[in-house]
Amino acid sequence: MFQIGDLVFYSGSGVCRIDSVTSREFGDEKKDYYLLIPVHSPESAVYLPVDNEKLLSRMRSPLSCDEVKGLIRSIPDRSPQWIADEGRRKTEFTRILREGNQSEILDLIRLIYQQQKELRAAGRKLHQCDERAFREAQRVLCDEFSLALSIEPGEVEGYIGDMLHDMTA
Repeated sequence: MFQIGDLVFYSGSGVCRIDSVTSREFGDEKKDYYLLIPVHSPESAVYLPVDNEKLLSRMRSPLSCDEVKGLIRSIPDRSPQWIADEGRRKTEFTRILREGNQSEILDLIRLIYQQQKELRAAGRKLHQCDERAFREAQRVLCDEFSLALSIEPGEVEGYIGDMLHDMTA
């Protein structure tokens, strides 16, 4: 399915290059692993067993430029709802980040951003778990969007804002 040198999106790690397929021995068992190197943090490495369907299901081809632009254009049409129960919210945010569905990640960012604005207006702060989810969602989204749009990760937020502004002008 995937070849050495391919770029892939692996939820939790973002966009990675498949560096090699290598055999590793853990305990008495020797297995083959994809060695994934995250594009924006090449000092990291992810070993993904080539025979673990559950983990492999979290790996996919990165979104194209047209797919990213389509997701951005869909933002105004989406109306995600805040989950008031902290435990349920944490579970849902973890699921979204684990699965790596970028439209759900966009919703997560939008929800937390809106909640953060409301809390700041009341002189309060986000829960720590919401803040962590927000940072992770931004990192993963910007990582993939920057690749598709051929811009730096730090430019993605401005690009989205400009595109949304142009849609309403």
